[in-house]
Amino acid sequence: MKIAVTAWDLNRTDALAQVPEQAVIAERMGFSGFWLPENHFSGPAALSAPLILLAGAASRTQTIDLGTTSLILPIRHPVSVAEEVATLDQLSGGRLILGLGRGFSNDLFDVFGVDPKRKRTLFKEALNQMLALWQGGAVAQTDDRNIYLSPAPYQAPYPRIWIAAFGPLALKQAATFGCPYLASPMESFSELRDNLALYHAALKETQNVAPDCVPIMRTIFITDQPNRADAVTAQLKLEYQGRSPEKALEDPPFLVGSAQIVKDHLARYRDELGMNYLVARGRIKGVSNEEQLASHAKLLELGL
Repeated sequence: MKIAVTAWDLNRTDALAQVPEQAVIAERMGFSGFWLPENHFSGPAALSAPLILLAGAASRTQTIDLGTTSLILPIRHPVSVAEEVATLDQLSGGRLILGLGRGFSNDLFDVFGVDPKRKRTLFKEALNQMLALWQGGAVAQTDDRNIYLSPAPYQAPYPRIWIAAFGPLALKQAATFGCPYLASPMESFSELRDNLALYHAALKETQNVAPDCVPIMRTIFITDQPNRADAVTAQLKLEYQGRSPEKALEDPPFLVGSAQIVKDHLARYRDELGMNYLVARGRIKGVSNEEQLASHAKLLELGL
């Protein structure tokens, strides 16, 4: 199983400048990938431009994969995204994994002048155009020549693409493109199981082969101190219970406890869901960077 990590310190504006250093630390620790989300207009350090931050990380690292958990496609021009992604893929030597999403915030769509009812259509049109451009299709045709994308991506025919999905329609869209479905850190185990069943049914319907990679993102905190585990669990339940109070208590979408407890839970994800790529998320309120890094080190020691 490959184990990757998201940035663990994004709560301050000056922390953005340290994102490349966090990627260096993650690579030094032995993680397979370093991932950044995208968010807008939230707090002092919104991640509105993850590709820029990953370019900084690419310049400081050599081997670790660099990924976006959900680059929001409907608010961007597909040619611009295709150019920026190809450039980043070149800068990183083919280490980019492009996680794409449709977005869910009506405020975001309002600001960018996008009709939220069209987000799936815009996503489909944009991704189809990007795939064509990366494979040598013309950006435009003039009277005397064709215009092509430059540079082309490092990876052929294009970077690895994963699609974040919520709900049956989004899962079907991910399957239609034949891309791995990137499960979020918000869904419980039972929700993940149901979503993966829907996704595989959609793959069968579209006659696409199931991707080799089954990625799942989980919030994880490993500690041998029961009192600390209880406190972190209580905090995470507060964060999640606004979405689904019962499931936050009975089937939580996070893993907290001793190394053995977390290992046993992850074995269940591997055996029952087929997970073979774990994206470990931190950024837990009240947990210091030092505590989170200690937890991440214990995660790597599990030998999954």
